[in-house]
Amino acid sequence: MYLLKKINLDDAWQKEQGWNEERKSGRKFDDRKELEFWEKLAPHYSEQFNLYRDVPGLKEKIFSLVGENSSVLDLGCGSGNFTIPLTSHCREILALDFSPAMLDQLTLKLREKDISNVRTVCSKWEDFSEPWDADYVLAVNSLYRVCYMREALKKIALYGRKGFIIVRTLLKPLMYSIYEDLGLNYKRNNDYMLMPLMLWDMGIHANVEYMEYSRDKAYDTWKTAEAEMIRDLGELSYMNFNNQLEEKFLHTAEKKNDGYHYISRRVVQMIWYSN
Repeated sequence: MYLLKKINLDDAWQKEQGWNEERKSGRKFDDRKELEFWEKLAPHYSEQFNLYRDVPGLKEKIFSLVGENSSVLDLGCGSGNFTIPLTSHCREILALDFSPAMLDQLTLKLREKDISNVRTVCSKWEDFSEPWDADYVLAVNSLYRVCYMREALKKIALYGRKGFIIVRTLLKPLMYSIYEDLGLNYKRNNDYMLMPLMLWDMGIHANVEYMEYSRDKAYDTWKTAEAEMIRDLGELSYMNFNNQLEEKFLHTAEKKNDGYHYISRRVVQMIWYSN
């Protein structure tokens, strides 16, 4: 049996997330590219991506853990998908995000709704050091750029006086079920496996739950879906199975007036700890 203590989880995280590669590219490693990405997406983010709206049972679980009249540090709050609903439940919220554009969207919503119990801070979690007495830390899909995850988790546990809630969408391509049916390899992120192990290794006996929801994506033509498959699989792998891939997609997707609608089953991981 391979003992957990023999596994260097920090090294495993660095390798899994690509931090130990000599040539690193993409917005995960480039602050400027990351900010540009969110600046473009910010006005439409809540409409396109909203786990509070889309995942059955998630908001009820979070509300039950946080309790009423509590203080929450919303780490990676974005445009306020969880921040806004929590304002009627919490005494005060510190909304932290690295993107000024996303915080601008949140600020607009707060003004429109005349909400006064939220304070925003623009910062990375790694750089944040302000003393703040939070009952709970909430982090929804906001730790994907962290290099030193153990330190980030320690910080979350330190700031959350009563506990913390970490929500992660398992990162798989939307059409992963088609690829799996054909036995094809595709890019995936196994961060959801390592984070609980790190917490347990630190002596923090966090709970882990999984929830499911469906995401509907429209492709205007087959060629649009084909281009996504090539990005997911690589050109060589796609070319070897292009006929089977097209057949399965056209059989699975629903043809509508605006194109092909593909329903992808998504999985969300919820890591939570309460003192």
